[in-house]
Amino acid sequence: MMKKVLIYSNELSRSEYTADHPFKPVRGKLLMELLHRYLLIYEDNQIVIPPRPIEEELISVFHDRTYIELLKAAGNGGFSEEMLHAGLGTGDNPVFLGMYELSRLIAGGTFYGAEMVASGEADVVFNPIGGMHHAGRDHASGFCYLNDIAITITDLVRKGMRIAYIDIDVHHGNGVQDAFYETDQVLTISLHESGESLYPGCGYEHETGAGPGRGFTVNIPLREGTDDEVYLFAFESIVPPLIEKFQPDMVFAELGGDGHKDDPLAHLNLTTNGYERVVKRIRENSPKLMATGGGGYNVYRTAAMWTLAWAAMCGLTPIDQYVGSVGGMMYGPEMHMGRLNDEPFVLEGPEKDACLSHARRVVGYLMEKVFPIHGL
Repeated sequence: MMKKVLIYSNELSRSEYTADHPFKPVRGKLLMELLHRYLLIYEDNQIVIPPRPIEEELISVFHDRTYIELLKAAGNGGFSEEMLHAGLGTGDNPVFLGMYELSRLIAGGTFYGAEMVASGEADVVFNPIGGMHHAGRDHASGFCYLNDIAITITDLVRKGMRIAYIDIDVHHGNGVQDAFYETDQVLTISLHESGESLYPGCGYEHETGAGPGRGFTVNIPLREGTDDEVYLFAFESIVPPLIEKFQPDMVFAELGGDGHKDDPLAHLNLTTNGYERVVKRIRENSPKLMATGGGGYNVYRTAAMWTLAWAAMCGLTPIDQYVGSVGGMMYGPEMHMGRLNDEPFVLEGPEKDACLSHARRVVGYLMEKVFPIHGL
């Protein structure tokens, strides 16, 4: 049986940007508690390994050397005007001691995890604290300092691999899109809340790549309020046919949990039910899968979603070993979230009609403009 690898360390989960910053690596600790509770981390082919920092020379396969030096200096307590121009020292991307080492650790989890998948040592690797898809070559953005995904995919492409990237974070994966906008070696697909209502204000359906990459960037912007039914319609219409046609050597997935209806920073209405179905479909289309966590700012619901994602990637069903015992469903982090799975939620009325109409328009555009490029 092929290995299923979870990248985790207590050191990483204890870190934070600032006390009031919404990015909380403690989500990893909550995930581990739920995996133990639901008997999802005890299989013989499952291993948990700590991340190791990415080598500095590997960072520069994607990031600009000047930016790397600025980030390093900021992490050592320095500050300059050039740092501000590079997005460092803002509310989203604060400067703090150890930030460079933390960024290297997160990037290393993704980079070396993907190496395990590429070599055949594992068929699934999940780095829940990874997924920094907003960082650009020369700047930090959207809580992201080093773009672990872009670094890793750039390295895999230069080794001759074809990569499909699927991003279900509620925010458009602009940093990854920019990195591969002009190549046909990477198929980049992002489902997200429309830039009309959410950061980073891009990722429209007409952004489809340039030059040799025309048709290999695919954006599925969704209207605020979108529920499971509309989301699944858009996903099923576009993603599986393109992945099947592209035949990637590896699939990368960014599994942000911030599309959940209770997330404080976005406006979609996904539940764990729709999220779980999407992850299962990604797994079905991915013989080799490298996954990262990404966003998710209701930390308890995000931990629940990642628990279901890990189960789906491993082909397991969660088993509640505490059913009927004292405390019941109030164990650990579930004191804050009630249960692992949500009750069904269905949007109704004019709002539902507007969301479905929007999704149908986007799907229709992509089928007309992108599918023919791939022979669909």
